[in-house]
Amino acid sequence: MEQLVMDILEARKEHLPLVGGKGANLGDLARGLRVPPGFILTSLAYRKQMETTGLQRELLQILDNCDIFNMDRLNEASEQIARLFDNLKLLPEIEEAFSKAYYQLAHGKDNFKVAVRSSATAEDLSDASFAGQQETFLNVKGLPEVLEAVKKCWASLWTPRAIHYRTKKGFNHAEVWMAVIVQEMIPAQVAGVMFTANPVTNIRNEILIEAASGLGEALVSGTVTGDSYVVEKNDVSCNIKSKTVNNPSGTQLLTDFDIRELALNGIKIERFYEDYQDVEWAFHEGKFYFLQTRSITTLGDEVLVFPEINLKKLGYMQREVMKWVEERFPNPVHPIDGVVVKVLMMALFEAMENHGYKIDYIDWKKIDQGIFPEFFIAPKIRPGITRMVSYLRLFKILKTNPAAEWAKEQVYLLEMLERLQNRDVSGLPLEIIIDYLTEAFNHLHFFIVMRYHYFMWNRIPSNVLDWILRFYFGREAQEIKENLLAGIPCITLDINEKLHKLAEFARARPAVVKTLMETDLAEAIKLLPHVEGGPAFLEEFEKFIKEYGERETDMGLGGIASPTWQDTPVVVLGIIRGITAELVGGSDRRRKNLEERVKSAEEKVYGRLSRGLAGFLGMPKFVARLVEHSRNFAVFRENSHYHVTKGMHVFRILYLALGERLVVRGILKDKRDIFYLTYFEIKELVNTIFYGIEEIDTRSLYKKIEKRKVDQEKRLHRWKCRNMVEDSTRDTLRGVASSAGVVTGPARIIDDPKDFGRVKPGDILVAPYTNPAWTPLFSVIAGLVVDSGGAASHAAIIAREYGIPAVMGAGNATQILKEGEIITVDGTRGIVYRGR
Repeated sequence: MEQLVMDILEARKEHLPLVGGKGANLGDLARGLRVPPGFILTSLAYRKQMETTGLQRELLQILDNCDIFNMDRLNEASEQIARLFDNLKLLPEIEEAFSKAYYQLAHGKDNFKVAVRSSATAEDLSDASFAGQQETFLNVKGLPEVLEAVKKCWASLWTPRAIHYRTKKGFNHAEVWMAVIVQEMIPAQVAGVMFTANPVTNIRNEILIEAASGLGEALVSGTVTGDSYVVEKNDVSCNIKSKTVNNPSGTQLLTDFDIRELALNGIKIERFYEDYQDVEWAFHEGKFYFLQTRSITTLGDEVLVFPEINLKKLGYMQREVMKWVEERFPNPVHPIDGVVVKVLMMALFEAMENHGYKIDYIDWKKIDQGIFPEFFIAPKIRPGITRMVSYLRLFKILKTNPAAEWAKEQVYLLEMLERLQNRDVSGLPLEIIIDYLTEAFNHLHFFIVMRYHYFMWNRIPSNVLDWILRFYFGREAQEIKENLLAGIPCITLDINEKLHKLAEFARARPAVVKTLMETDLAEAIKLLPHVEGGPAFLEEFEKFIKEYGERETDMGLGGIASPTWQDTPVVVLGIIRGITAELVGGSDRRRKNLEERVKSAEEKVYGRLSRGLAGFLGMPKFVARLVEHSRNFAVFRENSHYHVTKGMHVFRILYLALGERLVVRGILKDKRDIFYLTYFEIKELVNTIFYGIEEIDTRSLYKKIEKRKVDQEKRLHRWKCRNMVEDSTRDTLRGVASSAGVVTGPARIIDDPKDFGRVKPGDILVAPYTNPAWTPLFSVIAGLVVDSGGAASHAAIIAREYGIPAVMGAGNATQILKEGEIITVDGTRGIVYRGR
């Protein structure tokens, strides 16, 4: 049965082709907010009227014979179409259905008035608002007048402005239809508009409310100046930032309480649509009514200001998430990596919710735009009963081996990544490549959720081990645990061992060593094929790169835009140069040292626990099980991290292939330009090519990309300078004690993997961040100081494996310390000081 009329309460987003953009949005609003009652004459009625009477064919013929870009001709054509609608007689079935709905709405009320609004099927969309282009009629009284208003709304689909805008946006005139909304008129004392992002300043954290006496149409049309209120968004409240009162009486049209209530409703609407909204509202007898909402399509670039984050005011779990973010995303990401961040963060929070944590609302908008981590503040996280009672399952967890179980789980992930990596996409349509990527992201999300589930479940024995060691050994506990867990056989250490073998291979060839040590590394790659032993070394080097080239260089978890060892082999040569300079036999000495540390720690722990009540209760056996599980947990953590970063490398390959294809089409200038577009922009670009809706404005696209390249450099500079200190004369720095021991040596400040070749044996590496790909240097350096991170970071774990003192979270060490100056690192107390 044809649905000619629909109640507003029935309308949903999926009904957009039937009720138009405005009608679908009103239906959504009506499910949670106060919306004037009403009904919608659907686009099906319009289509039936147009096709049955032949009017559609007639007006399209008028447009075909008109030069749309000649405004005089376009005005004449529009006037001709308007006359056709004036003389139009409604089909009986349409008039009957409409009249029935109208009288049901009126309920026999005297002096009943309605608002009649147009709602085109291409209106109020996220990328095209069509604001003000179709008609609205207020205070319409009586059925005959309402039916005339309906025809005028239909005709407004063919005004010069509407025709020109549709043409510019690439909409087909023959496929755009009109629905009409009829609502009971609200005799508002005050009405106006609310923007959930400030379109004047482009600040996304501000709500702009404009209010005028009466119905608000004069305000919207610009014929009067009303009150203006600016409100700052907060987690649980709204702060009124400024008020401009233009009421002749000098009093506010809305009280402060009303302003906050309206703003909070605006936040609800924004969160529902996950986009900034332009909302029309009315205020009557102390109640707000919402008349329509649409996405704001005219926001400019925001002037970004770092939020002030006081970690002391955040909850414990919030601080833990912020540390997690700091380690994995030490620098601002490229726009394309917004989707990577979102997949990781959504997976983390989903796993936490599965483990009983309660997590507040998360605003993804900046992350979707690829702006991270500058403006990220972790949501409030509260542990639920499920998490609290999970420790009761300790003995069940101890029966598991997380490393072995993950090895089985990851098989499917690795097979999927291998299929994607080996798939020749050069001949595939662009939209198929996008489908592959979307599916792969879904799979990756599933596996990361599983990884975090394993992580949270299997860290329980490690936490219990911490408590026991602190109880019995106090301040020594951390160092003892480090030694107990030393020597775990993980992928990171396997890779590092293979790099040592490559260095030994080079040592056996003096000409290779001479080239590596005395030549710029970029030049060394070109010279090595021509020196004695060089071809053999390069053959082994290329085998290594082929097997482990997906290792990330500059992000804690890699990223699509993050270069890998395969992209920058000079980085790996720099590591080999440093290892080659190390004394012969260094690996054997480290291995022996590790064995001695483990043995000494075990003797200390089990000797202490064997005495007295602890021995009677069987604590040595219990702690041995905790240690064994904690070792397996550490192996799981390192290995699973490696395989997730491998996924980033595959995505990078596919997006670069997509970039190459877009270069061939003349849409991009360089394949790497794709890194400066977001996931959604790339998808939209490909859809535009596939559907051919409109011509791609390459000039605007180039301009956007070039601007983002400049912005990325500015973001990176501002991020590095966010904690800039004027006092560079401080003699002592405090951080997090992360690997025990004390060592003195020259500070080697490295903030780019390309500088690895500067590291010499005995140096103390001072860096803004590190990741597992930096850890081969740990066999060369004497100590480690890092601006960010903590004792649980990957770098700290590997530093403990190598037995080098490390202080993480030292804040401004890279700014305060000078290249080459002698410093002392006390990894036991978490202190770094100048001199010996």
